[in-house]
Amino acid sequence: MEALPAVAAGTALEDLPEDALLAILALLAPPDAAAAACACRRLAAASSSPSLPLALALRLGLPPPRPVLPAPDPAAAARLLRSLHRLHRLLGLWRRLPSSGSGYRSSSPLSPLAAFEWAPRGTLAASLLAPSAHGLAVVKSPFVTLSIDQSGDTVATMGDVPVCVNFVGNNHIVVEAMAASGEDEDEALEGGSPPEELYMHFANRRSPGAGRKRSKQGRRRGRAMEAEHFVRIADAEPTETRPLQGLWKGICESRTLEFYLVTYDDIGGITCRRASDTRGQNSAFTPIFWTTNTTFLEQPFSEKELEQYSDREHIHGLDSDHTGTENWDVSRILCINSSYDVVDPHLSTSLYDMRNVEGRIWLYKDGTFGFGFSGSNSIIDLKHVSSDGCIIDALD
Repeated sequence: MEALPAVAAGTALEDLPEDALLAILALLAPPDAAAAACACRRLAAASSSPSLPLALALRLGLPPPRPVLPAPDPAAAARLLRSLHRLHRLLGLWRRLPSSGSGYRSSSPLSPLAAFEWAPRGTLAASLLAPSAHGLAVVKSPFVTLSIDQSGDTVATMGDVPVCVNFVGNNHIVVEAMAASGEDEDEALEGGSPPEELYMHFANRRSPGAGRKRSKQGRRRGRAMEAEHFVRIADAEPTETRPLQGLWKGICESRTLEFYLVTYDDIGGITCRRASDTRGQNSAFTPIFWTTNTTFLEQPFSEKELEQYSDREHIHGLDSDHTGTENWDVSRILCINSSYDVVDPHLSTSLYDMRNVEGRIWLYKDGTFGFGFSGSNSIIDLKHVSSDGCIIDALD
């Protein structure tokens, strides 16, 4: 393989070949690329080059984007570039927000999570994730497919029905029926609407394409295309410095699979919430456990800690085979508090709930962990939902 020539010490940005400038611009978000284009004429020319979408596709590991422009067309290239950035922004895991309680049917099965992943031919496929009734498997059902049409614009469909996937800020999207152009709508909120309905209303009105009537297809389906809101799960997987963060799955006390979201706050505290409850604003995200002290107990553990762990039973699903016992090798232990202290600190002295006391997190050597509370003899073990952006143990 021929070695690349060394770059002279005095090489200026304008002296770089166009391929290098395109590779630099492909690393930038559209606003940053537009700002860079103001730096010099070479960057300005590269930012409007029809080859820039191809450079971005190569960086994202995608096949050459369609359409392949037959001739230099800066306008089409700009649309294609925006569409690629839009699809890339959607990648990852999203959590469904509680329904506004309007009574209309949802356009999709009620699943707490959605995963946007690259699909063949450079398309983006969104799947709804739901706990399986058997073991730790995650059920994936088709939700929305996004692609780029011949004009370079993004097209989204739910089955054979066109839909809109609009951003409200950077970490909030709205999936709704394709609006019929040219028709205005002035929805009025009923008096006394709860805060979540007010939020949904104004979020919809600020979405691109909002303020227009829903398509005839959506009306024919009995307003089944109610707008659905999702927020991004920014840190869906653990890191070396934050080993508990991310989206997890585990068999809860009812012997069914649940999703759990563990987050770190700005001051280092940890909170775990159940992600699968979407019945309302207050009940949807009640903390399961929390702690403000993230200092782990290291080995060797005291006899009291070892006894507290060994006397517990690991919860299995109803159809689990108890003949094979899994080995959980504990590497570190963390003290936690129950959720009731978060809601009302005074409840701990008036309720007799067994979870209304402190508990423990047992971090295993394989990177997973389990948790339990004093007064209970069980441990809820949590496993990863995804790894490197791919859903683990998925059932299509």
